[in-house]
Amino acid sequence: MKKPVIVCIDDEPDVLNSLKIELKKAIGDRCIIETAEGGADALELLADLKAEECEIALVLSDYIMPDIKGDELLRKIHESSPDTLTIMLTGQADLEALSNAIKYAKLYRYIPKPWQNEDLKLTVVEAVHSYLQDQKLTDEIHKRQEVNEELKLVNEALSASESRLSQFLEALPVGVSVYNPDGSIAYFNQTARDLLGADTIPESTAEQLAATYQLYVANTDELYPPENLPIVRALKGEFVKVDDVEIRQDGKVIAIEINTTPIFDASGNIAYAIAAFQDISDRKQAEKILADYQQTLEAQIYERTEQLQQAALAAEAANQAKSTFLANMSHELRTPLNSILGFAQIMEPSPNLTVENRENMRIIRRSGEHLLTLINEVLDLSKIEAGRMTLNPKNFDIYRLLDDLQDMFQLRVQTQELQLRFERDAEVPQYVRTDDIKLRQVLINLLSNAIKFTQRGEIILRVIKLDKSGFMDLLDSPTSCFDTTRSIREFSTSSTNLTRLEVKEEVEDLTVRGFFLVFEIEDTGVGISPEELENIFKAFVQTASGQKIQKGTGLGLNISRQFVRLMGGEIVVESQLELGTTFKFEIPVGAVYAADIPAPQIHREVTGLEPNQPCYRILIVDDREDNRQLLVKMLSPLGFGLQEATNGQEAIEMWENWHPHLILMDVRMPVMDGYEATKQIKTRIKQREQKQQGNEEIKISHPNSPIPKIIALTASTIEGRQAFALLVGCDDFISKPFRKTDIFDTLNKHLGVKYLYSNSRDFISIGERNNLSATHLNAGLACLPKLPAEWIDNMKQVIRSADFDLIVRTIEEIRDAHPEFAEILQGHLDNFDYQKILNLIAEAEESDNADQGGTN
Repeated sequence: MKKPVIVCIDDEPDVLNSLKIELKKAIGDRCIIETAEGGADALELLADLKAEECEIALVLSDYIMPDIKGDELLRKIHESSPDTLTIMLTGQADLEALSNAIKYAKLYRYIPKPWQNEDLKLTVVEAVHSYLQDQKLTDEIHKRQEVNEELKLVNEALSASESRLSQFLEALPVGVSVYNPDGSIAYFNQTARDLLGADTIPESTAEQLAATYQLYVANTDELYPPENLPIVRALKGEFVKVDDVEIRQDGKVIAIEINTTPIFDASGNIAYAIAAFQDISDRKQAEKILADYQQTLEAQIYERTEQLQQAALAAEAANQAKSTFLANMSHELRTPLNSILGFAQIMEPSPNLTVENRENMRIIRRSGEHLLTLINEVLDLSKIEAGRMTLNPKNFDIYRLLDDLQDMFQLRVQTQELQLRFERDAEVPQYVRTDDIKLRQVLINLLSNAIKFTQRGEIILRVIKLDKSGFMDLLDSPTSCFDTTRSIREFSTSSTNLTRLEVKEEVEDLTVRGFFLVFEIEDTGVGISPEELENIFKAFVQTASGQKIQKGTGLGLNISRQFVRLMGGEIVVESQLELGTTFKFEIPVGAVYAADIPAPQIHREVTGLEPNQPCYRILIVDDREDNRQLLVKMLSPLGFGLQEATNGQEAIEMWENWHPHLILMDVRMPVMDGYEATKQIKTRIKQREQKQQGNEEIKISHPNSPIPKIIALTASTIEGRQAFALLVGCDDFISKPFRKTDIFDTLNKHLGVKYLYSNSRDFISIGERNNLSATHLNAGLACLPKLPAEWIDNMKQVIRSADFDLIVRTIEEIRDAHPEFAEILQGHLDNFDYQKILNLIAEAEESDNADQGGTN
């Protein structure tokens, strides 16, 4: 049984999020809450819900929206779904709009903005209850009408028979008797005599009929009261019809129906009364059968409803258990990773490490990040299944992305004695717009698979530009595992619930303003058997080859397909055993200019704090000692004042006594969690401020008691945690595992902390560092150092040898004299950008030669 749906409509995402949170508090899981940003989005959402036969109980809509006004939108919704209740949320609706909404849209209520949360909750709960009661009443009416229709048919048949037989009183199977005003019997037809067992017209009066002919109240042992006999009442001017009379004679019980009618003369006096009565034993039996059947049917409906409710609860519990399991597992796995990656970041730049140990630390960090990637794959799959994965397009340099990927995999393929070729169509623009993170992940997954399953030969990545979709041409192969009768646009809009309305708008916008890119990853590997092609994109499923090498999670291809579809495309595969495999996918992208590409950021190692800053006090709250020690080791060398607490209760006590400037608050702790501790601290601060209003002496009595900034820290990935943390009073949110820069940037953002950096006598704040443009970076590289010719020749040789350790040692030789240049070379080395290192060395060499020529 599907839950009723509540649809919230507003063109402001923040309002929608707030509204959804409040409604979730009010109604819990009794209803599904859907949101739409604007009228067009709402109408499309409602159409989809109706197509899925969902019950739309309530619509809450803003009035002022860019595409359609609230009253007009509610009118359209009412026309397509007349049972749906509507509520208008706005602070700007005029009387005419409200009148239209009430008249044409079944407006349940108007709530002004900003709304009162309790008023909103009560109104929505009342509206949903009213809707459900109306639906329940409607269902009951339909059921009753069905039963009444059957009874009506029986009564109509009987009435028709009585009408015809009344013309032939003696021949009709209906008893007819006529009574004088004094109660004496004037006429009995044959049927009447047969029913009453009278051979002739009885001499008894109307009042004596019950005792004379044993007339009983149905289903009792009481004689029918003389004063209530229908004929007696008819003689008093009443028109009477009863069916609660039974005749009991000779051990038989006959149920009869009696109709009595007074007949008036011209003066308005009663001239006589007529009684017509008949045996309705069969009808009573039929009514009893119908009543019993209805009771049985109602019992069955109730039982079935209970079963469906139990099944729904079981399914919901299973889904909740799965979500809880994934959330708990991600938390438990990400928590120790936070320490592993964090301490690796702390130790890696240490000057006390040898070159070999520094590389070992890099290996630890990269391995930890790889493990984090595997965990995120499982979480990505969970988000995909729940329909919560979103598209995040941005402008980027696709040439750079492809170069980075080629550098990343070059050493790996050389180790396996394979060839790796990247073939880029000359028409492919350098600067494009799409979700670069997801595109990069898809290409990494496909290239990794190609290398993993190729023992000899080559791997080729081709990139082709198309002005319009050419996906149909890519699906001609009989080995393709996808339906070739639909275009890529149909795939992107119908084959997955990930393509939500906002994603569709973004993809369609890219299609209108841009073009299509086709990516082909071809290998000469072991290939895939035809029977396995249909299953390779399923989660946790591996081919026979994959099971042999026992690597991977079986999620890479499934996530890749979902990412491609989310970007508006589709992916297909062609393969033959022992000959190789080709994966192809096409996505729409937008064309952008070089000026639209964000400038690269310069990252330098923080070594201390700028002088003349306050002594900032920071409270670290976490129940795990290793997490606390990680933050202590990050912050203590910089000169911050630090204190530690193991739970929320300790945090409150230390805040009261120590007055920290900022609190790094873990949210999941025993005794008292971080959410509750944050609420209590914020509540106490607010209470003190209220008491201090108007009293300046109190306000300045504690000059060293700052209002702390509270930063939530958590390894949980449950959706909505960040919003909830901000709702309870946290000032910001950092996910574990975090980087040092996450912590330093947060301190700069909330406290204004400014830092000193390594390899420079000058200092630069994080806020200024993030605003450095590409022009500044290029200017720094333009002033290339004068490098020894011997070192340049040596560097060229070690790069060509591809000896990683030797390259590191060679870079270290010039670090003391040229620290900034060495750091740039080290960064390229970390990304395997050997060609970029050679380019920089060549520029330095040319600069040195030019200087020498000028001197001569």
